Amino acid sequence: MRKHPKFFRLGVLIMALGLVAAACGGDDNNNGSDTGSGGGGDKTTAASCPGRGNSVVFAPDQEPTGWNNNTSNDNQAALQYLIIQVLPQPFLNTPDFKVEPDPNLLESAEQTKDDPQTVVLKIKKEAAWSDGTPISADDFIYNWQQQNGTIKDNDVASTTGYEDIQSVTGSDGGKTVTIVFKKAFTDWQSLFGNLLPAHIMKTIPGGWNDGLDNVFEFSGGPFKLQGYQKGKSINLVPNEKYWGPKPKVDRIVARFGIEAPAVPDALGNCEIDLANPQPQVDLVQQVKGIDGINQQIKLGLQFEHLDFNLRNTHLKEFKVRQAIAYGLDRDALAEATVKQFKDDVARLDNRIYVNNQPEYEAHGKEYQKADKAKAESLLKEAGYTKSGDYYAKGGQRLSLRIATTGGNQLREDTEKVIQDQLKAIGIEVRIENQPGTAVFDKFFPESGDPDFDLGLFAWISTPFAASANKALYATGGGNNEMGYTNTKVDQLLTDAASQSDKDKATDLMQQADEELWKDLPTIPLYQKPTFLGFRGNIDGVDDNPTTQGPLWNASTWTVKAK
Repeated sequence: MRKHPKFFRLGVLIMALGLVAAACGGDDNNNGSDTGSGGGGDKTTAASCPGRGNSVVFAPDQEPTGWNNNTSNDNQAALQYLIIQVLPQPFLNTPDFKVEPDPNLLESAEQTKDDPQTVVLKIKKEAAWSDGTPISADDFIYNWQQQNGTIKDNDVASTTGYEDIQSVTGSDGGKTVTIVFKKAFTDWQSLFGNLLPAHIMKTIPGGWNDGLDNVFEFSGGPFKLQGYQKGKSINLVPNEKYWGPKPKVDRIVARFGIEAPAVPDALGNCEIDLANPQPQVDLVQQVKGIDGINQQIKLGLQFEHLDFNLRNTHLKEFKVRQAIAYGLDRDALAEATVKQFKDDVARLDNRIYVNNQPEYEAHGKEYQKADKAKAESLLKEAGYTKSGDYYAKGGQRLSLRIATTGGNQLREDTEKVIQDQLKAIGIEVRIENQPGTAVFDKFFPESGDPDFDLGLFAWISTPFAASANKALYATGGGNNEMGYTNTKVDQLLTDAASQSDKDKATDLMQQADEELWKDLPTIPLYQKPTFLGFRGNIDGVDDNPTTQGPLWNASTWTVKAK
């Protein structure tokens, strides 16, 4: 049974489609959004898109590999963005990182008791699946049983939180769900997302693991999936059985296979109406030059980082990692990449919280500025001597491979800046990328040790920091590809996830980040902006730069006639 965090590997998305960088003006809110239809320079004219009617054509940046996002195989942001308004979500993440109950699904949600921690959810009486079966406690019980780690060989994206539940019971005809924890769980609101219907999943061929390898057509939200053509498209159409406010658009067509470089032309010639690629400088500038196309660039819960494989002969030496930290000029890295289009991107000095979260504290102040002399002094203390441009020890040059996804220009530019910065302190960096997302087979192999030295990619988190980070930094964590181990960090992360007091959990997470700065298994670089380009006649578009994505409020969109 593979265990992964509720922490999407946005590296898959970002590395596949491009490190974010572009030219953009100031911000109107604390999420750093920038909306407008460009200006200056030569412009293309956005046609009026005849025949589109009340539909929207959306270009996702990836096609899902499967359709059960609660399994590790299918746990992708690309899928989450498509199903966010198809499957019930008891709690919603807002664009400003708040967590709120879905008022269309739940009458109320509260923790009614601290010891044992007890949570009571009251489901709306009219809430039902698209086949008419009521959404009930049976669905919560089924989803808990599948994800709590007790079923051998079940593929689950994460057992976190579910394994801490003692019981899930129903009352009031199944419309009241009582969840009792055997151990307190800080982020209980993170549970039961993408709720699946028990009465269908229990009988579907392939069950939990494989039953949703192909697309499903049931729904518990305002939209349902329809007309999937693998490699081409899928439709989101209104769920006529939805009890809440009905979508105002007739259809959202998700068109697959439109790569980031093709997005400006696709927007300009009416092939698509909306896209959220990982932006490149040229891409954003081109979209800015299309009449009638708006942009949004936001800073969300995505962050770029450089990971060390601690099994490497050189990198297992702390002073070498320290030297790299002193050798990196993270401000210059941002200037050369993302600050070209998002000028308020700042160096990130915390692995747990990003700059515009209220919990953010800057740790690791020791490494905020590059210090070439200090870096070389540390290498000498570690027994390295310089011969020519590079240091060596025991006849072995201090040479490291860096890996990311090939074909991503800004990522490749980032690698070159790192290569130059580390050469200046006597460390050789060899760029060894892989096409597409194949590099993740090296970072996260099914068996054996990871095959990389320096890994450059990004994570997309949720507002639930306590539960999300354990699998990244705890010993043996599902996404701890660094091979990092520290019993103090393990305990801090465990304790943080088992608090009923959010403030206490936050304090423990801050302590864990401070310990990570002392060990340096990874170095945070900066937040990753999100990008949306969309036709100006679509009202209501507002990117949600969490795991909710650009379609989080699609049921409220309206399309104005040209």
